[in-house]
Amino acid sequence: MPGTHPHPAPVAAPAREPFPAHVAVFNVPMHGHVNPTLGVVEELVRRGHRVSYAVTEDFVHQVKAAGAEPVLYPDPGDGSEAPEDMGEGFERVVDVALASLPVLARAYGTDRPDLVLCDIYAFAGLLLAARWQVPAVVASPTHLAYDGIVPEFFGVPGLPQLPGFGRLAAAFAEQGVDSTRIHDLVRPEHAVAFFPRSFQRRADTVAAQRVAYAGPALGDRSYQGSWRPPRPDVPVLLVSLGSQFTRRPEFYRSCVQAFAELPWHVVMSVGPAVPVDGLGPLPANVEVHPHVPQLAVLAHADAFVTHAGMGGTMEALHFGVPLVAVPQMAEQRVNADRIERLRLGVHLPRESVTPEALREAVLRVSSDRDIRAGVAAMRREIAAAGGAGAAADLIERAL
Repeated sequence: MPGTHPHPAPVAAPAREPFPAHVAVFNVPMHGHVNPTLGVVEELVRRGHRVSYAVTEDFVHQVKAAGAEPVLYPDPGDGSEAPEDMGEGFERVVDVALASLPVLARAYGTDRPDLVLCDIYAFAGLLLAARWQVPAVVASPTHLAYDGIVPEFFGVPGLPQLPGFGRLAAAFAEQGVDSTRIHDLVRPEHAVAFFPRSFQRRADTVAAQRVAYAGPALGDRSYQGSWRPPRPDVPVLLVSLGSQFTRRPEFYRSCVQAFAELPWHVVMSVGPAVPVDGLGPLPANVEVHPHVPQLAVLAHADAFVTHAGMGGTMEALHFGVPLVAVPQMAEQRVNADRIERLRLGVHLPRESVTPEALREAVLRVSSDRDIRAGVAAMRREIAAAGGAGAAADLIERAL
């Protein structure tokens, strides 16, 4: 009617944009778990998010270099090498979670994150995310849970039989969180896997609802230093057993003997506990260091003798480097099996290691046509997987 004003139609409230968000990363103090996440941290920061990172003193430099704010918790470990038995390893990460929980609960008491990105063994992050009722994304530097993973990795029928599981379930209950939430790590709503889907063991049985098989999310590691081959016309071989299984002087001596007369340049990373002078006289073509800038060496490498940890395996394949896998524990044996099945290299069981077997394996992976084709195909799949960008996309969707 003239002179009247109809009521305006109700206006929907604008959808809340999840930007910028506070993402809290929770991890265990191991290079193979921290390193894969750093590229994702860099990408989240580049997109304008604030990232805090719960970790121990040993990783402050790496976390800051990626652009995150370190939130420190104590490491109850004694500095010893990681156990080969994964059940014992599970109990250790439970100890880390229970020791860090009160510290992290206080640290985040007035700074609740909008989302938790937690490593598959970062149980404190999973518990706190459930208590805070914020979304959690599982960061998986190894195979996502598939049918049979617990017996294959840990040698027991199921999670409740793992040492330390009862204490972990009790901690969840004490915090008012249903202990069945522990199984969110087995059946996560959102997960980022730092490898392509074809490398996942029994991928069709993975129960995660939304997975970004992002491949290796390699960030800037210039802080580790640089490396150049001494001669451009000589093939390069990298030898490394990662950061956890380095106290193997007899293995390194076998490598020196195996490759002394090979017309290759050999770079060996032996960890801080193996004295270089304990390896005997080094030939001119072999350089040995406690640590090396692995990405910088792999960028020039023609083969990689590795323990077949997922991180190093994916870094090598990113650069198209074939692998000689010498696994040291159950999870790495699963990786070594995938390496051989997918024609990415050869599996050399450590009980079969001799100088002759090592030399033969390196020469084979560097010349075999099928392995060369398999590595090239996996390199293409990794390039298409999306890396840190694909991981950040999934995290933003979870927000």
